[in-house]
Amino acid sequence: MLSTVASRGRKRRIGLPRAGGRARQTLLFQEAFVTMLLGVAGMVGTGKTTLSRALASRFGLQLGLESVDGDNPWLEHFYGEPEGMRTYGLHLQLHFLATRFATMRRMRSLGGSWILDRTWYEDAEVFARGLYEQRYMTEDEWELYARLYGELLHAPAARPPRLLIYLYGPLTTILDRIAERGRPTERETRTDYWIALHTRYADWIARFHRCPVLALDVREYDIIRDPGSIEDIALRVRENLEGEIPQLELSV
Repeated sequence: MLSTVASRGRKRRIGLPRAGGRARQTLLFQEAFVTMLLGVAGMVGTGKTTLSRALASRFGLQLGLESVDGDNPWLEHFYGEPEGMRTYGLHLQLHFLATRFATMRRMRSLGGSWILDRTWYEDAEVFARGLYEQRYMTEDEWELYARLYGELLHAPAARPPRLLIYLYGPLTTILDRIAERGRPTERETRTDYWIALHTRYADWIARFHRCPVLALDVREYDIIRDPGSIEDIALRVRENLEGEIPQLELSV
């Protein structure tokens, strides 16, 4: 949950300390942009938080993590009750939307460069829309949610990321990861929910147009078992940020 993407002006190199190796690479990356936001997207089980932490450390970015547990009174009801998805779907999605935009606004006020481990686009265009399409939201509930989301997209905090890093993989791989590393509520969720979510993510990224996308197959690296694998990913991120990447206009 976070914010900011602002000026793309470059800093002047005045009195910068000399540095070597990785420290100098990080310094040069931080010099390149006054403020910047990177987004990491992908369904549950793709390792968004792990990658976000690694890239934040690698590039010296501030880290904005999704908060889904302690401060969310609807999550346990949504996943844990027989009719929880139908009864609490709108409550859950409004909570995510409100808290994410509040956090984005606060981070924008703090300034600096950030990496976000889930985007507001996914909240609305994957999860909330998916609940509506599966009839867990009524027509009136979806209309209310979509109107609010459309208005929030005009907020300064909702400017697109400089780069969206999209994590994907076969459903079997992702289900194995959920079983191994997921939260208890996620491990107990029905498989048909994950099948539908996997399809919605694939459809969503195929239509996504709001900023440049770097797609990463989660089978090609494992930061937990091989921390050094972040280097190849960092190189690809840096290559995608070479020069000036234009901010695309928001479309509702």
